[in-house]
Amino acid sequence: MMNNTTESKRKKLEDFSVLVPVDFSPFSVQALRFASTFMGHRPSRLIALHVIDAAFVDKCIQLSLAPEDHIKKTLFTNAKAQLKRLLIAEEMENAERNVCIGTPFLEINKQAIQHDADMIIMGSRGNSGDMNSIFFGSTTERVLRFIKRPVLCVPLEES
Repeated sequence: MMNNTTESKRKKLEDFSVLVPVDFSPFSVQALRFASTFMGHRPSRLIALHVIDAAFVDKCIQLSLAPEDHIKKTLFTNAKAQLKRLLIAEEMENAERNVCIGTPFLEINKQAIQHDADMIIMGSRGNSGDMNSIFFGSTTERVLRFIKRPVLCVPLEES
């Protein structure tokens, strides 16, 4: 017979939701794999989030690569398809998929609140290897600075 404390802990594990930011880097894929069996269980909700960086969109518009609506539509379509392929390949078809445009660390925080995620599990690094991350910090570091929810950073496993 279980006591109420044990039952409430089990209930919380069953209702546990995890947000995983995915930039398609090996680090974010590793975080997604880790999140799928967090604490030996699949979370009841796994939300895979890809943020299209608004600064990248703005740069494409400034360079007149295409009309703004075409750029956004193409990036959304490609990101949704790539996220779907990744989740199928990782046998996580039931994960929720979310693609949005914005400043990555702000959107991750915003989406965690909107989806009432219990935890964010993300890669310790991502695809940004630019000078901004050297001077201003990576997306992961910025999420850690501003989020009010637990964050677990997953390093890339060495082969």
